[in-house]
Amino acid sequence: MLKTILDQKFKHLKTQKSKSNVIAVTGAAKGVGVTHFCIMIAYYLAKQRRKVALVELNSTGHFGRIEKAYEGLHHDVTSTETFNIKGVTYYKATSKEKLMDLYQGDYHYIVLDIGDGIKNHAEEHKRADIPLVIGHVSDWKIHEVEDFRQRYSMLMTQRCKWLFPDGKKDEMKALGRKMEMAFHRVPYCVDPFIRTKEAQEYMKKIIGSEV
Repeated sequence: MLKTILDQKFKHLKTQKSKSNVIAVTGAAKGVGVTHFCIMIAYYLAKQRRKVALVELNSTGHFGRIEKAYEGLHHDVTSTETFNIKGVTYYKATSKEKLMDLYQGDYHYIVLDIGDGIKNHAEEHKRADIPLVIGHVSDWKIHEVEDFRQRYSMLMTQRCKWLFPDGKKDEMKALGRKMEMAFHRVPYCVDPFIRTKEAQEYMKKIIGSEV
């Protein structure tokens, strides 16, 4: 009964515009660095004095491990639903009901870490103001990009941008022409909290200069 009520409420919300700017990030496969990139982009926005929520929409449990690493090994991560690091509010293992509340909240930006859970969250990705997909451009993994593009063709709109953390500019241009898509390189940052000039310029291109 509760599930039916929530589903009906969620369907109603689909027609409403979120008060926040929503950035949805998913991966073409596991282990492409979605959470790492989400932290980078959320921290960049927070440093621009924007109120930012980073929402976990996958079952990896990464946010709980991040919280424990930040708060200390003796911190009980099961007792909290949210935590804050460097001006960004992290929402762990977020339900559809909680996500609906966040959409109507007062955040300037909501970053959705979908990870490889696109099957359950394709609608959120499609509706986002800035939908992003992260993949690998290496020869032995490019099939993941092809498979994703075919399986989720409904997401391949002009607004959707493909990001590659390991791509060379000439490789991405050639591959982009072949697939008739625009590819973007993600600058490599070991620590997502360190703002390099290259990373800042990159974020401006992805989000826009006005944040």
